[in-house]
Amino acid sequence: MTKAEIRQHYLNKRKHLSPQEMENKQQGLMKYVALFDLSSYAVVHLFLSIQKQREPNTQPIMENLFSLGKTVAVSQSDFTTKQMTHWAVSPESFWQTNRGIPEPVKGTPVSPSSIDLVFVPLLGYDTKGQRVGYGQGFYDRFLSACAPHTVFVGLSYFPPEAEISDCEPTDIRLHHCIHSEGIVCF
Repeated sequence: MTKAEIRQHYLNKRKHLSPQEMENKQQGLMKYVALFDLSSYAVVHLFLSIQKQREPNTQPIMENLFSLGKTVAVSQSDFTTKQMTHWAVSPESFWQTNRGIPEPVKGTPVSPSSIDLVFVPLLGYDTKGQRVGYGQGFYDRFLSACAPHTVFVGLSYFPPEAEISDCEPTDIRLHHCIHSEGIVCF
């Protein structure tokens, strides 16, 4: 499948999940997130779920990261430059919505090179760790600025596709993907 086909397929799949199916997918995802060893990661970047896109709910992950004493970083997106800035936040941080994307109001700036693990949003991915997002390139630009040691972990309700046929050299691969039925390592 091409990126465009995967993008459309998974947007449609999410759209047609019933509330019970969404809850089951979320519970399965959280079960496997709990099994992923976070002990060696001090600074963890987490995307904040866009509810209208029916993305996995990352709030329970954030709460767990805080309870583990991790530094949690989240992003603000600039749709003019297609760049993101990253902010360390606390449980007391306030959130605002920009284009339906939750973002921090306050925080401490975080450099991409200081982040140890990034939980990456996606629509679909393949068995090689290639991912498809919304097509704006925000995360490819961000991930390319991270340090070589940074680990990229996708979060999905669904298992991988066999192959994305039109990947480009600028596409950044995942190291792992956690989905509602397991953890895939690439």
